[in-house]
Amino acid sequence: MTVKKSSISQAEFKITIAKLIEVAYLSKKGITTSIMLKAGNAKLTVNQNGDCVLSGKAGVVTFKGKGVLEELGVEVKRIGVSFKIAEDGNVEYSGTMTWGFFSVSVKGMFNAEELILSCSGLLCRAARAYKNRPAQIERQLATAMGM
Repeated sequence: MTVKKSSISQAEFKITIAKLIEVAYLSKKGITTSIMLKAGNAKLTVNQNGDCVLSGKAGVVTFKGKGVLEELGVEVKRIGVSFKIAEDGNVEYSGTMTWGFFSVSVKGMFNAEELILSCSGLLCRAARAYKNRPAQIERQLATAMGM
């Protein structure tokens, strides 16, 4: 059973964005990598059912993010994240998460190649440790998201 909370911090939301990218990567590794490395704009949207869409110049990935949302402990109504991907792999992002009558917005930057290449220690481990992940992985996600 999920403990319900009334607030989400910006840090929790940033980690959630990274986790959703992980799930997209696990769902469709090649397309997700292409989307996150191809210069231009990309978008991640999530509805109240946990249905996710990551789209960009390289294509579209649809996947289920319900498990990630359940970890938050709030009933998410919507998540929208916009990514601006530079030629050098740096990604600027801004996003908003809405639940109940509340919302939280974030802005930040990360290097897509570092996030993807950390597969040996981050993305690929996500498949094995999706639930009950060690604190070390949480710290790696925070570092990758520029926190």
